[in-house]
Amino acid sequence: MLKAMAKDASFLMHKRITNHSVRKLLVQKLRNANIPPTETMAITGHKNVQSITNYSNISVEQQQK
Repeated sequence: MLKAMAKDASFLMHKRITNHSVRKLLVQKLRNANIPPTETMAITGHKNVQSITNYSNISVEQQQK
């Protein structure tokens, strides 16, 4: 099912798509969009802020700010 969803969303098919990788990508996108951690947790189902901190890499643009 995830492969079909990735194909429909036009994800790069040369990358391995897993539930974990999609969840990590979502956390990163939400963080880059300046969505508060509490809202990100509500969307992703994480129980604490530390767990989303582990997923989210700060973009170069955010580091420069």
